[in-house]
Amino acid sequence: MKYSAKFAALLLTSVIGMSSVSSDAFAYAQDNSERKTYTLSERVGKKVAKIYDLYAADQIDEAITLALEIKPKKPYDKAYMAKFLGSMYAGQKGKGLEAIKYLQASVDADILSTNEHGNAIRTLADLQVQEKLFKDAIKNYRLWMDFTGKEDPKVYIRIGVAYMELKEYNNVIAPADKAIELQKAKPDDAPYRLKLGAYYESQQPKKAIGVLEIMVGLFPAEAKYWAQLGQFYMLDEQYEKALETMHIAYINGYLTTKSQILVLAQLYTNNMIPYRAAVVLEKHMKSGLIPRDERMLKLIAASWHQAKETKRAIKYYGEAAAIENNGELYYKQGTLSFELEKHKDAIKALKLALEDKKLRKPDNAMFTLAQAYFYNGQYKTAHRTMKSMQNAKTRSVAKNAKIWVKYIEDTAKRRKVKI
Repeated sequence: MKYSAKFAALLLTSVIGMSSVSSDAFAYAQDNSERKTYTLSERVGKKVAKIYDLYAADQIDEAITLALEIKPKKPYDKAYMAKFLGSMYAGQKGKGLEAIKYLQASVDADILSTNEHGNAIRTLADLQVQEKLFKDAIKNYRLWMDFTGKEDPKVYIRIGVAYMELKEYNNVIAPADKAIELQKAKPDDAPYRLKLGAYYESQQPKKAIGVLEIMVGLFPAEAKYWAQLGQFYMLDEQYEKALETMHIAYINGYLTTKSQILVLAQLYTNNMIPYRAAVVLEKHMKSGLIPRDERMLKLIAASWHQAKETKRAIKYYGEAAAIENNGELYYKQGTLSFELEKHKDAIKALKLALEDKKLRKPDNAMFTLAQAYFYNGQYKTAHRTMKSMQNAKTRSVAKNAKIWVKYIEDTAKRRKVKI
């Protein structure tokens, strides 16, 4: 909430523009019969006219210097000049605290007209938010409402923002609700965002969900709210609703980030729809939204594997394995190839897997490799490999290897193959 020079000029207009200039002084037109009328003294009035001319000519430093040279004595002159200086400083970079000092003096004097006094209070509160003086800002926003008898949804929103900054999350809800109540035309999402933030920070996911459900109804074209609702359903372990919401968001083109697509894929998987998870991940990898790295390729492979699309799983396990020569992924590629009776492919993948010294189950990989050799008609190699597994550290592998050695020998003999 930074005040530009242009906006500060508008503030100055509100200071001066409400007054009528006579040859003697600025005479203030009283707008409230119950508030006593005051006018600027002749000396101050003349100088104020010169100050405004300087400011209007963008000679801001000169205008402030001239204003500071005035040493008003009468209470009204003091209050008027304090507001004038506060309004000018509000447009100066790094002069927020200086502006607050003068505006506070003007407000404390409580002598300006109803409109001018109310204007000073609200500007003061705005500046206090800007300078992170949130407690003071809340007090003055409430003072502005008490003094003017007005209720402005924007003011309630700023009070809510101040409470958020103070981490007083329970105090955010009431002003946010009041702002919502006062909205007469097109609804604004700001107070709903405040409530959402407060409930999130205070770890009340169910209430946050309630707010988001309203938000997607009021602002259906706002993509971010659909994604957030889906993610909050996940946090609350409402996985079916999470999937329903994210699926609707996806088909409407609202999911546009890597994290959103990964959440959707996870939801498909968690809800036993791995085929859709794989399709979505594959599509967005090809588009470039999702990186083609080992993690993503492995995730796609696992999704195709769960979906019983074994050929596709084999392809992606192999691509993932090749990036970092990952033996575990080559092992998965090899075992799946073996299951599909793609024995040459299995042999190739399993040999690559065994090159990885960090492979967790090398005995199992070697055993499957020996079987693949056998079914590929390589009896001699199968026999030699399986015999080496009779002394494997894994007892079940060693036991089965002994059975297989005899089986390979019998088969080779029957087929008259020398091993």
